[in-house]
Amino acid sequence: MRLLLSGEGPTDLGHQKPTEGGMEFVPGPMAWVVDKVLERHHTQYSLLEIHAAGGDCVMHVHETELAARGKRGSPLFPGVKFGKGTAFFTRNAQVLGLWAQQAAAKDGQPVLAVLFRDGDGVRATPTGQWQDKVDSMHRGFAMVACDTGVPMVPRPKSEAWLLCALRPPGYVNCAPLEDASGNDTSPNSLKRQLAALRDGEDPSAEQQAEWVKTGAVDPLHIDMPSFNAFKQALHTAAEKAGFPLRP
Repeated sequence: MRLLLSGEGPTDLGHQKPTEGGMEFVPGPMAWVVDKVLERHHTQYSLLEIHAAGGDCVMHVHETELAARGKRGSPLFPGVKFGKGTAFFTRNAQVLGLWAQQAAAKDGQPVLAVLFRDGDGVRATPTGQWQDKVDSMHRGFAMVACDTGVPMVPRPKSEAWLLCALRPPGYVNCAPLEDASGNDTSPNSLKRQLAALRDGEDPSAEQQAEWVKTGAVDPLHIDMPSFNAFKQALHTAAEKAGFPLRP
């Protein structure tokens, strides 16, 4: 199994950094979330750790590169008839799904395509708006017959998932976090709540990744509607790829 990840930046799925040998993928906290959930499908080994040790099992593409690839590629269904606000996400999923299929055909092994986008919203993100984004991604993957595509859309953003685990007593009554504002400048923003747990210091992408990697944030205990939707989609994709869920 290989992963094809597309996110928005270092604090979600990660980023590429230049090295002497080229470019190196640095996993973000949401990449570790994917990795931890997938461990239930392949006997407790880490795809990210294998990749870090030299195994070629993780591919990463930033959203700007994904958009550029879409413009260069073959014409795709625009998805506009489903709503102008979701056509962008539909096309993203189409491009990523085709990319995953091409990589799977070349390498002879299944590729899971994880498309991360924050739910966002200056005000609290309405459930319907979040659902439209998720549905548009599922639609895009389906349009190119990619059954291993996974929408990863926190509501309103990934800080809500981290806070579910980190705020005391942990993993309790987390659903209301999804109704918080996605505006980082609001007085009680999720970003400020996360910083408050660090004595007012904004945690770096590396620190956030370490929380998940070391178990301070355990994805298997997060119970929130947007997280559960992502988790179920990932389980389904892994099973489609031939990796059943283990007890």
